[in-house]
Amino acid sequence: MKLYSFILICLFAIPAHAQTLDKTAFNIAYRYTGRNVLQGGLSYKINNDRKQSFVVGTSILYTPIESQAKFLPEINFNYTNNLGQVGLSVNPYSIEPRVGFSLLNFMYLNTGYALPVHKEKYFKGFTFGVQFNISPSKSSIFYNRLKLM
Repeated sequence: MKLYSFILICLFAIPAHAQTLDKTAFNIAYRYTGRNVLQGGLSYKINNDRKQSFVVGTSILYTPIESQAKFLPEINFNYTNNLGQVGLSVNPYSIEPRVGFSLLNFMYLNTGYALPVHKEKYFKGFTFGVQFNISPSKSSIFYNRLKLM
């Protein structure tokens, strides 16, 4: 009961901002990390700049391992500008630094290297991935702006 009371107090102590939804996006991705992986989760843009982004996200990875479906948690960090992307993903089996292209923060096309951190090396070696970020808000500031001139 004490834990529930503490959580409730913490939730009411955090100020609610309408802009939170404007800086949030759902992500869906396919990655090859030594095996096929589907990913789904949430991403949050930390800064307000429209030319570059610092994005943190949490995801669930789905992959079949030894004929069984596995769902694994993942946290990822990304820095993007209008064309480039640098990121880091951490899950229970590997740490994966990434580099790639960003299309206005809507799509990431990246490659990296999965460094195994578990005795069972399910994710290892060179990786490739494509990720789509879909914002639930029309006036989203999650996406970067394209400045033509």
